[in-house]
Amino acid sequence: MTTATATAAIRVVFGRTVATYRHAPGLLAVTLAAPLGMVLLFGYVFGGTLAGDADPSDYRSYLMPGVFVLVAAMGLIATASTANADLHSGLTDRFRALPISRAAVPTGLAFAETAVGIVALVAMMGVGYLVGWRIDAPASDVVLAVVLLFAFRLALGWLGILLGLAVADERMLQQAAPMIFGLIMFSNVFTPTETMPAVVRAIAEWNPVSAVVAALRELFGSGGGIAAGSAWPMQHPVAAAFGWIAVILAVTVPVAVRRYGAQR
Repeated sequence: MTTATATAAIRVVFGRTVATYRHAPGLLAVTLAAPLGMVLLFGYVFGGTLAGDADPSDYRSYLMPGVFVLVAAMGLIATASTANADLHSGLTDRFRALPISRAAVPTGLAFAETAVGIVALVAMMGVGYLVGWRIDAPASDVVLAVVLLFAFRLALGWLGILLGLAVADERMLQQAAPMIFGLIMFSNVFTPTETMPAVVRAIAEWNPVSAVVAALRELFGSGGGIAAGSAWPMQHPVAAAFGWIAVILAVTVPVAVRRYGAQR
């Protein structure tokens, strides 16, 4: 198998997946619906209470990096559903029968879902600007923040592929969505971890989502300093975030590729 052949296969799968979203723009709208609802709910309905004595607009600026991560995380289920649907429709078996690298198809799917996720994230950044979110950081930090956010979406794409291939029952996969949202809630997306009880705080601060959110807040200059007694990921959020991404990719990529290549 030549590199050119593998690249061509990745390109074909990439184009097929992107075309699915292009012909069904409602899929992208659904991906954005929940995060947009969170912005309105927590930014305007609960924002005054959560902000305390501070300006509610400051809380919305604090909230937006968490919403960006929420958009990336919500795409995990979409990726898992695509991989699962291909598996049950027989398309995966047809790809397996082709003389191409077994890594080509999941790689193309991961890249395509990441590209779609980037479109959703750019749209949500526009929403953030409308609600008062502003970037107050050097250009180098902003570039690093964008790279981090897109890398996290790629890692979650691979995790979604693995989940879609591993879960046989489509209904069970749908039931996993609330569990993923619950994992996001055990984090610093909406509130600082220092306001949480000790056990919950420890779980939240070691949550990969919290590390990515804290890193984005630091890099975008959106507030949220390091609280006393914080766990290591909160004290070094950028390093922790990239570390978690590396761990997710190191675990999911080889397992997903091996799972994809296995016969049902």
